[in-house]
Amino acid sequence: MKKQANKKGTAAALLLVATLILVLLISGIPSARKAKKENCAPVTGVVQEIKNGPPGIMIHLKQDPKIYYISRKTNTGISLKTLEQQLTGKSIQLYTTQDWSPLDPFSTMKQVYRLQITDTVIFTEF
Repeated sequence: MKKQANKKGTAAALLLVATLILVLLISGIPSARKAKKENCAPVTGVVQEIKNGPPGIMIHLKQDPKIYYISRKTNTGISLKTLEQQLTGKSIQLYTTQDWSPLDPFSTMKQVYRLQITDTVIFTEF
């Protein structure tokens, strides 16, 4: 009788853990909604480095540990060399969404939806 109750308790605990993991994974899936300027927060900084990486063109700002990137999927006609020449050492403004994911709990990587220098827009998705 004791073994049967113990098996039910173990099965219930495993089911609870599996449900929790599933909920965390689903909440980490990016939204299918299209980003809008109203949903995004501006980030201003001086460009330290621009390079290619797995998510796309990555932008590193001085005094900012986060990695900002322009997705390969949305990058239409932007060249890495051109961006390096235009942006390195200059103050820029990036627009990123304020979302959270259990896959990146400290939000160390942020997708760029708009990139501009003063009033000149270099890249935008909206």
